[in-house]
Amino acid sequence: MTRYEVTDSTRYSNAWIWLLLLLIIGFATWRLYSSLAAFLIAVAGLILLVILRSKSKKSVGNYVELNDKVMIFGQGGENRCITFREIKKVKTTRIGSLLGGPAYIIETSTGNQYRVQPDDYENGQQLREELTQRLEQLNYLPTRN
Repeated sequence: MTRYEVTDSTRYSNAWIWLLLLLIIGFATWRLYSSLAAFLIAVAGLILLVILRSKSKKSVGNYVELNDKVMIFGQGGENRCITFREIKKVKTTRIGSLLGGPAYIIETSTGNQYRVQPDDYENGQQLREELTQRLEQLNYLPTRN
């Protein structure tokens, strides 16, 4: 069984492009339109920072374990286990990971959804390769979302 853990305590490094984009849009809006519109963009940036900060506190200590038959998710002190036979559909999405690779959204036959962003985990590239290999072996080819 291979274990991958979240050890980084912040997500600011993954979100700098979004914040930079908001900054550029804010300056352009301030110069071209009005200071009130630029203020609203600044408030949106602050809300984004608060959301990212709260997400980063929750994700430290989470882990994913993989072996030939099961995936174990440890999130927020709770452990969830799914077998590869339970998987109904696998999707990939790039929303929220502009610089990294796509996240996997795994749907099970019981209706549960699990989101795995390998870039959040230590040795994320190895997790992505192992997860892709296991899903391809079982013919669960990810669809684009």
